[in-house]
Amino acid sequence: MPSLPRRITLVRHAMPVVDVAVDPAAWSLSAEGAAAASALHLATDAVAVSSPELKALQTVALARGVATDEVAVDARFREVDRVEAVHDGFREARRAWVTGVLDSRHEGWEHPDAAARRFHEGLLAHPAEHLVVGTHGMVLTAWMVARGLVAPGAPAAAFWEALGLPAVVELGAERPPAVMDRAAETLGGAAPGQEIR
Repeated sequence: MPSLPRRITLVRHAMPVVDVAVDPAAWSLSAEGAAAASALHLATDAVAVSSPELKALQTVALARGVATDEVAVDARFREVDRVEAVHDGFREARRAWVTGVLDSRHEGWEHPDAAARRFHEGLLAHPAEHLVVGTHGMVLTAWMVARGLVAPGAPAAAFWEALGLPAVVELGAERPPAVMDRAAETLGGAAPGQEIR
């Protein structure tokens, strides 16, 4: 039976250029996002894989100092499948999803359990001592909740809201999860529950 890598580095993508006329999967990083991704300096001796979404792929590539075609792609690390336009209430709908309070706004959305399951299957499919995964905030949070690393409900929403653009979550056999938030470092401090590396 496959097992998880001993060390997992989950990387939420950096800030993209938001264009409502373009599919969010095709959004590229903004200049600020590219600079923030480059400042991450992720391990180059780890196996790297990313969501196929351009902003996630660019984040991992820049953080490792390689071209995007040097990062493997696995669709299981994509953001939650959903029917959604970028509109005034999108953040509240996403927060409700992360909290586990699904309603009519979430018709056509992937269920949190299904998102967490395919994310976990993606991790199992990449055997490595250390795996770096470029991904997205909602699906990352759903997986953390499903694995018991983050409590469901309001704590899950708080975890999701604390993730920066970009953010790094380090997981290892010998230590609890730690969130390294570059935005907090820029602001001169960490939010509660965060660790700056």
